[in-house]
Amino acid sequence: MKKKILYIDMDGVVADFDKALENYDSEINNRNHVSDHIQATIRNNKVDEICEANDDFFHNLPLVNGAVDVVSKLFEQFDVYFLSTPMWNAPHSFTGKRIWIEKHFGEVASKRLILTHRKDLNIGEFLIDDRICNGVENFSGIHIHFGSEKFPDWEATYEYLISIID
Repeated sequence: MKKKILYIDMDGVVADFDKALENYDSEINNRNHVSDHIQATIRNNKVDEICEANDDFFHNLPLVNGAVDVVSKLFEQFDVYFLSTPMWNAPHSFTGKRIWIEKHFGEVASKRLILTHRKDLNIGEFLIDDRICNGVENFSGIHIHFGSEKFPDWEATYEYLISIID
């Protein structure tokens, strides 16, 4: 039986991007004194500033709890690929993501990283992503919105995927 294709986003899904940002700016995820639009703009500018200035930022992202154990099990059930969007103005993010995947997932993840700004161009059954941008909103398969009420963590995500694998 042919395995179904499962794409897994990196930042915010297996790598804790927000926690890494807090190492550079402890208030970056807690700016509540301005409107949502202004807050998002300020945060996005600060994220760009941090990532562009730190060549090893993507090499050292902490893991999301449960990610390695669950994703390792998913490799047995699915044809798994990591599908991530690098930062265009931080070219080291391309290499950093590649190094990070190998460091945490080893040989099983060899040549299974796809870097793109258009996730909807990839064909597969499932996409686990914490955001709805970069083509996620037009992905032809099922988007599993990681971090949402229905999929708050890896345990819930795994249970869902195993329940519909047939």
